[in-house]
Amino acid sequence: MALLEMWDTWIVVAGAALALATVMAALVYMLGSLLMNDKMKTWAKMELVEVVYSAIIISMAIGGLPVIDGVVQGSLGVSSLGCPGGSCPSMTMAYIPVIEGGTKTYKYWDICGPEIAADPDSVYHDIDSCHMRLGIWYLRELFEEAKTFAYDVYIDYIKTSMLAEFTINIEFVFEIAGFFTFTPWRGFFTMGNTVKGLAFDWALKLMMLNKFQEVLLRFIATALFPALFVMGAVMRTFTFTRRLGGLLLAMAITLYFLFPAFYAFGALLMIDIKNAVHDEWVSNTDINPKGADRPDPPIANTMYINYKDARNDFAMIGGSGVFRREEAYDSLDQFEAGGDQQFYSRMEGGDQCATISVDMSSDWASTASDAERDAALRSARESTDSWLENVRTESKYDHYVDHAWSPDGPLDSLARITFWSVFFSIFSLIGTIAAIRSLSMTFGGDIEIAGLTRLI
Repeated sequence: MALLEMWDTWIVVAGAALALATVMAALVYMLGSLLMNDKMKTWAKMELVEVVYSAIIISMAIGGLPVIDGVVQGSLGVSSLGCPGGSCPSMTMAYIPVIEGGTKTYKYWDICGPEIAADPDSVYHDIDSCHMRLGIWYLRELFEEAKTFAYDVYIDYIKTSMLAEFTINIEFVFEIAGFFTFTPWRGFFTMGNTVKGLAFDWALKLMMLNKFQEVLLRFIATALFPALFVMGAVMRTFTFTRRLGGLLLAMAITLYFLFPAFYAFGALLMIDIKNAVHDEWVSNTDINPKGADRPDPPIANTMYINYKDARNDFAMIGGSGVFRREEAYDSLDQFEAGGDQQFYSRMEGGDQCATISVDMSSDWASTASDAERDAALRSARESTDSWLENVRTESKYDHYVDHAWSPDGPLDSLARITFWSVFFSIFSLIGTIAAIRSLSMTFGGDIEIAGLTRLI
């Protein structure tokens, strides 16, 4: 949404409030003249000056905010006009995931250009300020990397948790009745599963943190900024709401221009790093088997389990008996590319993973012959025995334990994602609070923000 278009629905409200404040000041002045009360006349003159000040602020917003927006973009070295069609070199060009025909693909677009925001369903639609788009893109990238990391850990956890919980029951039929249960492989995988659980939980927290900030930025850009600005300008015209109005003005300007600027700076650093390693990422099929089909290199997550080793395949009970991690990523892409109805169908069990193909329902059992039932049970037994034989031949040592602390390993990757997710957020929060306090004083608002200014 263009900055000038933001005010269409608010100008009438602002004009009415200014007119009301002017009439009130005039009535007080007339009453003071009638009663020959100099204090009332002085108060009315001061209020009239505040009305004029508020009118100047709103007028400057209409013509001056685009100039301020240009100054912010210039300080970052970017342009809100973008680079249409990618016809000119730009430091804001990046690979953007898009959904076309139910398939997830990547487009090399300018984040500040028109192509990325052409779709009405795009998160960048109605946002013209380049620094705001860069902030949203930055947080979306971190969310995607945290999601990929969590999915990596989940896929790795499937096998070891299944082995750790494999139970053998021995029933005593002689003398004292009872049974004995033990899990022979739990000790091999307990520590690794604990580390995976902690890493998965932390990755989910980072996902929520980044998604919350992304939604907050879009809300500020499309709704909160114009509302706070006009409300602040109007409220500061009245004596009893002047301090609150000045505070709202400071909050509006700071939240729109300063708050996302820190994320925009981080985005420019991220784009530069991604562009520097792009060719190596695409050509290295060991860490990126998809090659050019997945051209967006990660900034923090090295996608460690994509390395082609024996652990890329692991046995699953039933079905084909083997589950490949790359197939898991393909399934994740299909989930993201499908529509809502397809997603709900999958979640409700309409698209099940491979299972043991044995129908043991009561209807089938009552109509099947003894031979059919014996064949079904024999098939289930053979499938289970085959899976058990596969996992028996594998090492019982959980390689995740020694790999977790290695350079570029899972915890190293998670620490880097945490750094990118928290570092710029902290400075953005502190800088925003400090700027609100300073601007609030300029507009005659409250100096102290209850509970927040004590943080700085």
